[in-house]
Amino acid sequence: MPVTAATRRARACANLLRQVHAITEDEGITPSALHAIKLKLEALARRADLFPADDFAMPIAQGRNHKLLVEEGDGHGLYLTIALPGKEAAPHDHGIWCIHAGISGQERHRFYRRIDNATEPGKADIIQVGEVMIEPGKGMAMADHDIHATEVVGDAPAIGLALYGYALDRFPAVAWYHPAFGATRSGASRRHAA
Repeated sequence: MPVTAATRRARACANLLRQVHAITEDEGITPSALHAIKLKLEALARRADLFPADDFAMPIAQGRNHKLLVEEGDGHGLYLTIALPGKEAAPHDHGIWCIHAGISGQERHRFYRRIDNATEPGKADIIQVGEVMIEPGKGMAMADHDIHATEVVGDAPAIGLALYGYALDRFPAVAWYHPAFGATRSGASRRHAA
C-alpha cells in the first residue's frame, strides 16, 4: 500500500519541529537560530508533493490557515497558509517570532521599525526598513516584536508555510499600526484563552 501525501507530510512536519527544538535548545531564539530555522522551513516548502492542492480547502474570503502540527500548551504552531490575490494586512507585531516560506504564489512582506519612545498610549510612529517577496524557495524570519505588513501580489493565491513561536490560538496581543495617523491599537491576548 503506497504511503499517502498526508502521512509523508505529517512525518516531515514532525521532523521539522524536532530540528527546530534542537536549534533553539542549543542556541535560544537568536537571529542566527531564526535564520537556521528559516532555511529548514524553506526546504520543507520546496517539497510541493507534500502539499497537494486537493488536501487543503481554499479560503471563502481572503485567507485561511490549515493546521499542520500544533504542539500542546505553549508549543509551536506550524500551518499551511492560503491568501487570495489582493489580500493585505496592515503593519502589525505578533508579539512572538514567526517564519514564513513560500510554496507557490507571491506575498510581499514590508518590515517596519518603531521610532517614537512609546510613552503615549495609542500613538506610534513607524518607518519602513525593508521588504522581501515570499515566493517558492524563499522565506523570511521575524523576531519577537518585529513589525511587518503583508500583501499578496499577482493573480495567484499565495500558499506557504508559517511557523510561529506559539500556536495561533495562544498568541499574545497583536499590535496593529496605522502609519498615516501615527496610531496603534492592540487586540486581546489569547495566551490564557486556550
